[in-house]
Amino acid sequence: MTVRRYPKERFIIAAMLILLICTGFSWAAESLPTEALQRDFPQLPFESLRPSPIKGIYEVETDNGILYYAPEASCLIIGNIFSRQGENITRQRQEERILKRAQTLPLAQALKLGGGQHTVIEFTDPDCPYCRRAAQMLAGKENITRYIFFYPLSKASADKVRHILCASDPVAAYKESYRGGLDNKPLQQCDAAAVQERMKIHREQGRRLGVEGTPFFIIDGHIVTGADLPRIEKLLETPLTKR
Repeated sequence: MTVRRYPKERFIIAAMLILLICTGFSWAAESLPTEALQRDFPQLPFESLRPSPIKGIYEVETDNGILYYAPEASCLIIGNIFSRQGENITRQRQEERILKRAQTLPLAQALKLGGGQHTVIEFTDPDCPYCRRAAQMLAGKENITRYIFFYPLSKASADKVRHILCASDPVAAYKESYRGGLDNKPLQQCDAAAVQERMKIHREQGRRLGVEGTPFFIIDGHIVTGADLPRIEKLLETPLTKR
């Protein structure tokens, strides 16, 4: 799995990786230190700023995820905030952010399989063994619609993606690839502008959502990171009317 890091040239993080524990919180009406954040970190693009569960520390939503800002110390903080009950509040906010962005995914650019009631959006790498394992499990499900975005993490994987999208039958090529059928086979490497653009869109959407590794799923509005087959099975077995 790859991990995304913030470029040093964009801003300096004047804090160590920390773990914050809290017992509970509420957001009181207060002015936000927007100008202070812009002054302290002028190279940091951010989308929103709001109070965090820790008094005096603010949640900063950026393209790369959730950070925290301590204006009194002029510091940015990278870490997770947990409630007393063990809930990862930071992760919950990250997932809210991902699901909000997922609402505008260009599904017409994805590789679509099936036409069932359950919606499965996935970011996948053809050479990822866990992606293949999940793909084989999903292949046996009938009541699902899959929207596949390719997120290759190596040149070899990108070559397979290009072969799949260049094929006259991309769905058949996808299935062959995820069965291992392309591992020792000459690959089709067309130079079609539409294929190049589609691959670019897939990569950009993965980055926009903050996908750091594959496989990554959004199943009926629930995020599943990795090939967590039992959780995937449970989500797909749950009637949509009971959600």
